[in-house]
Amino acid sequence: MGELIEKDHGYIFEVPARVHVGLARPVPYKAMGRFNHEAVAIDPRTGIVYLTEDREDGLFYRFLPPMPRERGKLVYGGRLQAMKLKGERKADTRNWPDADWMPVRTPLDVEWVDIENVEAPDDDLRKQGADEKNAVVFARGEGIWYERGVIYWACTSGGPNKQGQIVRYHVSDQEGNPEENISLGRLEIFSQPNNSKLLESADNLVVAPWGDIIVCEHTAPENHLVGITPEGILYRLARNALNNSEFAGSTFSPDGSTLFVNIQRPGITLAITGSWTSLPRADS
Repeated sequence: MGELIEKDHGYIFEVPARVHVGLARPVPYKAMGRFNHEAVAIDPRTGIVYLTEDREDGLFYRFLPPMPRERGKLVYGGRLQAMKLKGERKADTRNWPDADWMPVRTPLDVEWVDIENVEAPDDDLRKQGADEKNAVVFARGEGIWYERGVIYWACTSGGPNKQGQIVRYHVSDQEGNPEENISLGRLEIFSQPNNSKLLESADNLVVAPWGDIIVCEHTAPENHLVGITPEGILYRLARNALNNSEFAGSTFSPDGSTLFVNIQRPGITLAITGSWTSLPRADS
C-alpha cells in the first residue's frame, strides 16, 4: 500500500492547452479561493477572471490578477472579490418562494467586496461574503460565457420552481479600476421561464455568433439544447436521443458554422451544422 497523502480540495489549477499531451505541474491557485468552483470566464480586455460557485447559496466572484493584468500571470496571485448590489443589504437572486424577489430584465448597479480568508478551511467562503459583506446569493452558478462586455451564466436551480435562470452582468467600462465607483457594472436576471417545458436545470452555455444563448440542460429523463434569443424567446434546438446524460461543453467553431457539444456519458462530441438563420426570431 502506498502512503496516504491528504490535501485540501476546492482550488483552481491551470492546465496548458497544447498539441502534445503531457503532465502539468499541479500548482493550486490558492488566491482564487477555495470553494465549489464550477466555471470561469475571462475578460480579454482586462484579464479579470469571473467565477461561478455550484452551491444552492453560492456567490459570484471575480479575481483581479496583478497589474499589469496580463493573461497567463494568475500564478502570481491577485485579489478575490464577491459581487453585491450597490447600497443593498444581502440580496437574493434565487426568487424562491418565501424569499426576496429580484425582478427579471431589470439591471441593477453592483459593487465588489474583498474576500480576505480565501482559503476558507471551514468551507464557508460564500458565508463570509453573504453574511459579513452582503454579497449577492445565486442558486447553483454553473456555465459561464463572456461576450463583448457582457457575462452570462446559468443558475441551475434558480426561479420560483427551481427550473433555472440565465443571469447576465454588464461589465463596467472601468472594471477593476479606481474609477469603477463612478461607472458601475450592472446585474440582471436575463431569463427565468419557470417552465420545465421551456428550460429545466440550465447548465453549460455559449453565446452564438448571431447573439442567441445556447443552453445545455442537466436533467432527467430528457436533456435538450435550448436557445434563447436576445429578445428572450426560448426554443428547443436539439434533444439527446441517445440516453439520459447531460449535454456539456458547448462551443462554436471560429467561423460560426458548427456547434460542438459533448454528451457527458459515454463521453462523445457532436458537431451540429444547419441553417442557423432559420432559428426563431422576435418577429417570427
